Amino acid sequence: MGPAKPQLTIIVPSFHRPNELFELLERLFAQTLKDIEILIVEQSEDPDLIARLEALGDPRIRVLARPPLGLPGARNEGIRHARADVLLFIDDDDLPIFDDWAAAHLENFADPLCMGAVGRLSQGKHGDPPSPLARLVKWGAFEYTLFKDPRTLAFGSLRKENIDFLTFSGGSIRKELFERVGGFDEGLPINEEHSFFFRYQRVRKPGEYFVFDPRPIIWRRVDVRGGLDRRAKPDWHRKELADRIFYYHAIVAHYFPWRFRLLYPLFPLRALWGASKWVWDPDNRGHSTSERVSATVDLIVGLPRAVVANGFRRARAEVRRVRHL
Repeated sequence: MGPAKPQLTIIVPSFHRPNELFELLERLFAQTLKDIEILIVEQSEDPDLIARLEALGDPRIRVLARPPLGLPGARNEGIRHARADVLLFIDDDDLPIFDDWAAAHLENFADPLCMGAVGRLSQGKHGDPPSPLARLVKWGAFEYTLFKDPRTLAFGSLRKENIDFLTFSGGSIRKELFERVGGFDEGLPINEEHSFFFRYQRVRKPGEYFVFDPRPIIWRRVDVRGGLDRRAKPDWHRKELADRIFYYHAIVAHYFPWRFRLLYPLFPLRALWGASKWVWDPDNRGHSTSERVSATVDLIVGLPRAVVANGFRRARAEVRRVRHL
């Protein structure tokens, strides 16, 4: 007879961030909810790091040493090996702010119709103050736009049920949904979780819902090196535009073909708008004002080239739509 099933599995994809990973583990060990499994999908291919993790000797930790899988692939690998019925995800550069983070997530699943929950994201280590426009933020949060890209607004302070999707650093979900719907599309560079939710809408049962719960908060750190270094590469802004164009071609066109065809002339402009807005997001405060201005101009000038290049890239895409885990 195997070990008892834990109440919650926390899945941590990790890639070249050993110091931050151990800092995260300290926060997870301090959680008030003790009946947990911590499943680390470690992709750094560093045997010394694996040995350090195993030397912790905590029975709640399980380490899956894997070659680089990409974020959706690493999450799928964690899901395949998770033992609990409820899964909670966090990236290796994020930190729970409070010790009841895991318990607050699990409380939502006392309602059998709650299929998933997502908590609040903070840019500060002590939590951000509530927005003065809390009701407006609630109205627009966690919904899809006309273009079927996500509008997240995860800094809200008001609970909201029946949201369209979850984010998966600081998001929890019933494992049964992955068994019903399939896993994450692998090979996507951005918005990798959303094709899962598009598939889920087709098999959603009456009364099921997702919820934004502002109580569990994570500190979303964007200045940590390692991982995929999305903001540190020389072509950081160009890659953002290319990835957004690719998302529309590979995902929106697949799940919403008529919408994509009818609005196709607008999708490149939408990608340009999203990438330009991201350049000026506080997440990119490490870049100077002059760098951001230059990046914005470069995006506008390079839009036609990016559309052509990523239209062809879509034809060669190696997106593997995972139906079963």
